[in-house]
Amino acid sequence: MKILLITHLVPYPPKGGVTLRNYNLLKETAAYHDIYMVTFYQRVHHKSEQALMEGIEEIRKLCRHLEVFPIPSDFNRLRWYMLLFFNLFTATPYSAWRYSSRAMTATIKKLLKEQTFDLMELGTIALGNFGRLAPELPKVMVHHNIESHLLYRRSRYVKNPLAKIYIAYQAAKLKRFERKMAPLIDYHTTCSQPDRELLLENYPRTRVDVVPNGVDTEYFQTTDDPVVPGQLIYVGGMTWFPNYDAMKYFIEDIWPLIIKELPHATLVHIGRQTSREFEKISQINPAVRFLGFADDIRPEITRSSVYIVPLRIGGGTRLKILDAFSMSSAVVSTSIGCEGIEVTDGKDILIADDPATFARKIITLCTDDELRENMKKQARLTAVTKYSWKIIAPKLEEVYRKAVAGRHLTR
Repeated sequence: MKILLITHLVPYPPKGGVTLRNYNLLKETAAYHDIYMVTFYQRVHHKSEQALMEGIEEIRKLCRHLEVFPIPSDFNRLRWYMLLFFNLFTATPYSAWRYSSRAMTATIKKLLKEQTFDLMELGTIALGNFGRLAPELPKVMVHHNIESHLLYRRSRYVKNPLAKIYIAYQAAKLKRFERKMAPLIDYHTTCSQPDRELLLENYPRTRVDVVPNGVDTEYFQTTDDPVVPGQLIYVGGMTWFPNYDAMKYFIEDIWPLIIKELPHATLVHIGRQTSREFEKISQINPAVRFLGFADDIRPEITRSSVYIVPLRIGGGTRLKILDAFSMSSAVVSTSIGCEGIEVTDGKDILIADDPATFARKIITLCTDDELRENMKKQARLTAVTKYSWKIIAPKLEEVYRKAVAGRHLTR
């Protein structure tokens, strides 16, 4: 097939979340199809021109054609604030406004005129309006999360009253936008069965398949680094609010319960920072370390006794858990943290949804060597047998086939 792929970021380097998923599925898909990719790049993922160029060159190796555009508000703080303010007076959600681009629109129109495509794939709901440019072309929409539901969840944990109202308002607008987009798309994909059910509950006539997140099981393996007894690790950039909230929740409500019984315990966080409050915590308590972004997270994961996922907000499935499973890590997670992943509490993961239980399960893993080793083996088995990208990619291939076949049948 010749596929026109519209995405909201350059998925290289594949260092977490969406970039990991997009890169690995692109790599698998490009082996069988001609990919024409039109994408934005995000400043948070490419801090320098050199980093951006390196990312573009790597993605160009996988694509027949590649066009890359900036997000204007990423480079102009005033423009970003104006975008937030003026968006209050329109029915279009902020996220869709953010990705409005005359340059990208013109490029897509040009490609549609010059090439004959079999399929258009839209990488997130916020890009939905670009689908209107090709009404006759079969379309697949990717839902990494059900974004309106994610915003509703986020609004429950925001303390600032104005921010809470604004986020809930955006969630409502995004839900209306999702409703408008749903019938225009031939096939939708979600990363988990719960998200599929939620999408069908909101829009019953939608055709939806689950294409789970996966993991590179050859790359994510344990290293030779020795395990540090009592070391806990969390991986996730603070630029994504659910990660910020998870870390704040853990440090404020769970960590004090752990160090009462395990005074030697240490906590390591890997990921981009957005707040100095965590730096201050690290200065006061040397047992808590924020290492920032890391090119290779594997050594620190190997050194840790327990991998924690204290997420209270989220959707889809967390690649961080799949990475940890692939590296034979013992994981303690909230229900939301492991949502959408086929796990068994007490076998390949421990699940806890209140601070006391979360702390107790971490302490148990740190002190029960046999339980920890058994869980590590089961976690690796889950990753290899269910979530290798080689297993996941054919599911996306099937969605492509059904989208194209379904459009031909309706003509």
